[in-house]
Amino acid sequence: MKKLIDLFENNIDRPINKWVHYFEIYERYFHKFIETPVKILEIGVEEGGSLQMWKKYFGKQATIVGIDIHSFRKYEEDQIFVEIGDQSDINFLNAVIEKHGNFDIIIDDGSHNQLDILKSFSFLYPRLNNRGIYLVEDVHTSYWKDYQGGITSPFNFVSIASNFVHDTNIQHIKEEYTQHIPDLKSICFHDSIIVFEKEINEKKHSKVVGNYEKN
Repeated sequence: MKKLIDLFENNIDRPINKWVHYFEIYERYFHKFIETPVKILEIGVEEGGSLQMWKKYFGKQATIVGIDIHSFRKYEEDQIFVEIGDQSDINFLNAVIEKHGNFDIIIDDGSHNQLDILKSFSFLYPRLNNRGIYLVEDVHTSYWKDYQGGITSPFNFVSIASNFVHDTNIQHIKEEYTQHIPDLKSICFHDSIIVFEKEINEKKHSKVVGNYEKN
């Protein structure tokens, strides 16, 4: 089975700029989509190498869409499309959804400004397909003031996302509680990455199995 880290390390096409420790995280959440008609949105195109990497990894049924604010990042090839616009512009994001449909994987590797991350997430997560993955990269900028971050910043995305944890246990909460994100199966915090898994919230149940007479 092809490994993302090998595609990265052996890349001879367009340049790719990624933290190496991200690849184990990608594999954990993305491998189930290999050789399926998956649709991926990556915010932040840079040189375009990561779009080509996703294409090689996910296979011939995949559709990869990149968005970038800079027009000189525009390029396309088979299975790959690049749209030019601002990730914080809801009208632009809506146009991307209307053109390409909802996505199974969304990767935010864009401006890394906290407000941009929040605006993109608030609009795009509800439009993520069921059992989809929303992955925000480089959230170390949540601690950098140049990116509207800081440990006490009200815009710190890590701090904001930590408030969503209770939503994964929504069916068990008996007290008054306002849900932040419907259909949140899990949220996982890694070094510089936050991963959200979406799944329509079906009522879960427990059961007992075994033969008491054998005790």
